[in-house]
Amino acid sequence: MNKFLYYTVCAVLWAGPAFGQQASPTKDRLALTPPMGWSSWNTFKKEPSEVVLRQTADALVASGLQKVGYTYINVDDFWSTGRDASGNIRADSAKFPSGMKALADYIHSKGLKAGIYTNIGTKANYATLASGGYYAQDMKTFADWGFDYVKVDVNFAPERTEAAYKKEFSELAQAIAAAGRPMLLSICNQGGGQYQNWAPALGNTWRVGADIDHMPKGSTTQWAGVLYELDKAAAFPEIAGPGHWNDADMLLVGVGSDGGRLMVMTPEEQKSHFSMWCLLASPLILGNDLRSITPETLAIVTNREAIAVDQDPLGQQGKLLYEQAPGLQVWAKKLASKNGEAYAVALFNRSASAAEIGVDFNKLGVAKSVKVRDLWAHKDLGKFSKKYAAAVPSHGVLLLLLH
Repeated sequence: MNKFLYYTVCAVLWAGPAFGQQASPTKDRLALTPPMGWSSWNTFKKEPSEVVLRQTADALVASGLQKVGYTYINVDDFWSTGRDASGNIRADSAKFPSGMKALADYIHSKGLKAGIYTNIGTKANYATLASGGYYAQDMKTFADWGFDYVKVDVNFAPERTEAAYKKEFSELAQAIAAAGRPMLLSICNQGGGQYQNWAPALGNTWRVGADIDHMPKGSTTQWAGVLYELDKAAAFPEIAGPGHWNDADMLLVGVGSDGGRLMVMTPEEQKSHFSMWCLLASPLILGNDLRSITPETLAIVTNREAIAVDQDPLGQQGKLLYEQAPGLQVWAKKLASKNGEAYAVALFNRSASAAEIGVDFNKLGVAKSVKVRDLWAHKDLGKFSKKYAAAVPSHGVLLLLLH
């Protein structure tokens, strides 16, 4: 067995969400580790289609992504044109001529799972979908079609408040529970509504911030969105755990410039982006066009040792341990281990210049002498006492295993 992966076989029990909430054991079993898959939104926006989704399912399998854990193929917004006379939601027949059940069946035939999208609240003047007033009907429809994952946005929420979100998502979660098919609930609350107080009891994932490709407001780079989401995700690490996860939004690794609107990340930045999402135990939802994935992108998103950090069964979210100097950060995530303590550590350089960053073992709370492994070089670096330090390029990261 790979030295790094030995700890992933450990069975771990987790006490449940913070703040005294009691999550459903049945719900939690749907996401004992953070979900991994692909979504249509980042690349295809308003133009998802049956052709794209089927070809993407084919590509996910053919590329080897399925073998490292990517499971879901999710259609995001703009798949529906409204309802029939009986109130049943219907697909856009031009985009999905075979219908949504046939799409889910095709995805399942590849050994994958299928995801779909809707909103809370009622539709206003935006040409998309909302399930308010139809929660039970729509969730039953999704279940009958064979979907396994439901992403629910807040574009039409009656109010952007904690009380409104809790009410709407409580009703929706009850509808999913009664639909007759286990379906993962991905709450796309855009970081709002004091999610830490209610989302872990209702959903399997919830968003810690607004859309990664539009934040901070006025940003012209993908990298700025990565840093925004990372800082948002750091707020409530204690509420994440098996079955319910802080969601730092979909990955931008390999995603284009959105028509020139955003400067794409460098290869180093993309590696850092993926590393930090793994350390956060965030869902790993790809958004690039898998039909034309490059070898460089594939190498990043199939790093088994980084993925094992994300999928570690202990289910603890990584935390910012300390900042050595402005922009020079040390993050750590405790891992399941059957032989003493193990940690994933990220030496993360947000600054504009290369710099040496070190992890102080005393601050981490481990023995003074530990073994260190580089999870991108896939190499054991040796045994070190008190501290390990190394040069890290600008916007780069060293992702390490300490044990």
